[in-house]
Amino acid sequence: MTWHIFIPDSLLEESKDQKIRTYKIGQIARAASIFGVEHIWIYRAGGKDGKFIKLILEYAETPQYLRRHLFPLRDELRYAGVIPPLRTPHHKLKSKPKVGEIREGVIVKKGRMYADIGLDELAVVEDGKGLKGRHTFRIVSTKPLKVVLAQPEEYWGYKVHLTKKSLAKTLKKARLDVAIATSRKGEDVRRVKLPEFEGNIGFVFGSPRKGVLEILRDFNEDYEFDLILNTIPNQKTQTVRTEEAVLATLAVFNFIRRD
Repeated sequence: MTWHIFIPDSLLEESKDQKIRTYKIGQIARAASIFGVEHIWIYRAGGKDGKFIKLILEYAETPQYLRRHLFPLRDELRYAGVIPPLRTPHHKLKSKPKVGEIREGVIVKKGRMYADIGLDELAVVEDGKGLKGRHTFRIVSTKPLKVVLAQPEEYWGYKVHLTKKSLAKTLKKARLDVAIATSRKGEDVRRVKLPEFEGNIGFVFGSPRKGVLEILRDFNEDYEFDLILNTIPNQKTQTVRTEEAVLATLAVFNFIRRD
């Protein structure tokens, strides 16, 4: 089972303070990581912050030791310190290298390829001709330190997709097996007989001012969701923020995961 979440580019429309804006996105990154979301989609909903949301989400997902290579100093990252640490399996701490360990790394030299994998020395990349940027590596030797390309064997963070497309078009692009819209007007999740889910499961969230169905109407679109659910029944606040809805919804569905 692969989880996807869909958030609007208008996520920050009620937030003016840059620190608060960064923190809100960090909360979504943290919730996605807690529950093993593998894809975060940012769809067009009339907002202007899609690129900023993508930047902060990708910065949060990147292991700390790689950020200096992949994210040059820029004003948008001024408050990156308020992003909560994700502490996912690929956010490794510095330790003694172990044969078989998988780590994220970035190519830092050409010719004979080397990678920074967050240890005291650079690692020689075997069969690394033509590689650039960030990759996943497995340590195959410690003296000298050598790595090869590898596939992670556990949850390894999320990918961010900024489609610049409307919600319905973004959902079609994602090729989901099950699409679930969250809405205060949806069916009470406690009273719905949920099927056994398999494949690519998508959870769709609205903006601070407009729900999912309203956003679809604004773009003269229709989409046949498999379920439209209220995942926070009996809420005692007038509104639920998107980052709160993401956390609450994923927590509910985490109970029925079987993978």
